[in-house]
Amino acid sequence: MPDHPVSTAIAAAIGKLAAFRPTRIVGEPDQADAHGLADDLLTLAAVVDPIIEAIGDYAQSALGVPATDVQRYFRDQLRGALDGNATWCITQAVAGQQESGGLGHRPYGRWR
Repeated sequence: MPDHPVSTAIAAAIGKLAAFRPTRIVGEPDQADAHGLADDLLTLAAVVDPIIEAIGDYAQSALGVPATDVQRYFRDQLRGALDGNATWCITQAVAGQQESGGLGHRPYGRWR
């Protein structure tokens, strides 16, 4: 019996996660650090999204979920949730720090 398609996607993700090295911020954070963290989020989304899509593909083959629904509801879901939301928040945090004179002058959530 062949491997379950979702298990195959998970196995591929495990190797990528094991090789992932997150951005480390040393000293005063700057825009490069913020972009590094935002890139980390998108890198992780690129690892996890194929698992979600594999579940959609499996649901299509086993349950008859339409291909258009797999494309719409299972493809790039984590990236879509993070890109412009969490990534924006991270990059704006540093921008807010730079405008206010450093960390501690603006509490989280007040960068807008």
